[in-house]
Amino acid sequence: MELRQIEAFVIVARVKSFTRAASVLHLTQPAVTRQIAALEDSLGASLFDRLGRAVRLTAAGETFLPRAEALLQGASDARQAVREVAEGDSGKLTIAASSTLAAYVVPPMLRRFRETHPGIELTLRTGLSAQVHEQVRSGLADVGLATTEGEPLSTDLGPLEAHRLVRYETALVVPPNHPLAQNPGATPADLSGEPLLAMEPGTNLRAFVDRLLALSGIEMPITMELDSVEAIKRMVEAGMGVALLPKIAAQSEAEAGHLVALPLSGVPLADREILLLWRRDRAKSPILRAFLAPHLDLT
Repeated sequence: MELRQIEAFVIVARVKSFTRAASVLHLTQPAVTRQIAALEDSLGASLFDRLGRAVRLTAAGETFLPRAEALLQGASDARQAVREVAEGDSGKLTIAASSTLAAYVVPPMLRRFRETHPGIELTLRTGLSAQVHEQVRSGLADVGLATTEGEPLSTDLGPLEAHRLVRYETALVVPPNHPLAQNPGATPADLSGEPLLAMEPGTNLRAFVDRLLALSGIEMPITMELDSVEAIKRMVEAGMGVALLPKIAAQSEAEAGHLVALPLSGVPLADREILLLWRRDRAKSPILRAFLAPHLDLT
């Protein structure tokens, strides 16, 4: 049983004529007759009663017609679905991102992508930067967003391709009534001795801050460890200490006047970079190409 045979059957059933069906299908009448005969042979039943030039469905034909129409519709839907995926109009895209990026960087990226590709089903996975790398490497995610740790990007990324997206500025975040709040920036001398609110050990941000202070020789006593950037910001607002955070994480509070985010000066390797990651050894799907296109030259 072939789709062209089923299509011929449905057309003949609708127009009740082999001759008119041949015209609709742009075939000769003998060709249509052969297709119907082959279909009847595969089904083991006659589908039409021939009444001169007119035809009518047999009981078997009546039973088969709605199922034949459903088969043709299913085939059409399947072709359309495959076409949409091939053209990047539908399908799935899984993005992995570190928690801070997922909260402050990824949402506007996904909003812009959704505006131009509303039919794509999006999944966002969060984790540590190492987990983001592993999810992309293993194929659990199509693309990843992670940060460098201030040093030049390593060339040892295995099968991963990395594209520098934007610089990720670190700021000293203080409450508006803090003595440093009116300064244009913060120097190592300003930082020393300030009570530091930090992420708990094992997180990307804590590892970065520890390394930044060690390389700079800055001593900032950690007075509280918390498990989220949002909690740190609320504690800074309450006057419990200061924090070294990605500037973008405190941008809305700074604009509202609830916090002040001071740029760092004279602090080596204080800025990081946001990276887009994908596997270089896999062909980019139309969906992935569409996601990457605003950030890369894919021409």
